[in-house]
Amino acid sequence: MVTTTDTWLLARLGAEYVTDAATASRTMLLDLATVTWSEAACRAFGLEAAALPAVADCAGFAGETSAFGPALPVTGIAVDQQAALFAQRCLAAGDAKCTYGTGAFLLVTTGSVATRSSAGLSASVAWRLRGLATYCLDGQVYTAGSAVRWLAGLGVLGAPDSLDEASGTVPDSGGVIFVPALAGLGAPYWEPGARGVLTGLRLGTERGHVARAVAEGIAASVAVLVSAACADLGRPLASLRVDGGLTRSRLLVQAQADLLQVPVLVGGSADATALGVAALARLGAGDADSVAEALGPAEVETIVEPAITADDAAERMAAFRSALQLTLPGR
Repeated sequence: MVTTTDTWLLARLGAEYVTDAATASRTMLLDLATVTWSEAACRAFGLEAAALPAVADCAGFAGETSAFGPALPVTGIAVDQQAALFAQRCLAAGDAKCTYGTGAFLLVTTGSVATRSSAGLSASVAWRLRGLATYCLDGQVYTAGSAVRWLAGLGVLGAPDSLDEASGTVPDSGGVIFVPALAGLGAPYWEPGARGVLTGLRLGTERGHVARAVAEGIAASVAVLVSAACADLGRPLASLRVDGGLTRSRLLVQAQADLLQVPVLVGGSADATALGVAALARLGAGDADSVAEALGPAEVETIVEPAITADDAAERMAAFRSALQLTLPGR
């Protein structure tokens, strides 16, 4: 039987044979317009739609489990990045969040109609509540936190959490540019054969320059995704909400605000995914009467404003895009 991992886990817990609409939308088997399994897609993959799990709302009763002692209802199911989008209260079209973990994951809510990207992003269900779907666009940078760990492994950093300490030894990157394509490029290029680029080195290049270039390269990669999302939305973002372990780096968050030229709102918790599922579970259990009540008050730890001009940001992005072209095979 072919299922998603959440379906497998729910079956092990003794709950129902279901998957949520957001997870289902990431399988290439879901008709986004109807939020049902696509017969045509299933035929293409040699699967029977009738054998796949039921597509459920993200909040609602999905069976019971006794795996933890007393019988408990399972009332919230969501795929990780969409759960973080929900937790970050990105409920209206144009709201966006980025989670910085091993990779960096940008999701932008698009509303009640699926927006088919013409700029290289993926269209997905963000969540479905009471039978009504909300959609999003998403893109990913495959190496973010993993690039910082790679840098530490080379000895450039003493430890992965010393990025800001190392970067603080120099005022800027000294012309060094890093493209974090260490595991290929995801959206909007989709080039698995791409490789990372570190350029602009000279005899005066120090560890701090390279550390800064890595942080700025991650931020620039996310800015490329934001540019693609804005092209699909037809308007710029008003702000970007961020979460994940790398948001502890003030350097990275400042670079993100600088390159996007919008405020970056750092969440009060690095565990947005878990908080999003918890809020959905509250809704599904009837413990909250509204989405706002289920989510509770917004927790914004810091608001970081741009510290450079729009012209400076455009110049930096142009240099990054030139370096990025070096990673694209045959281009």
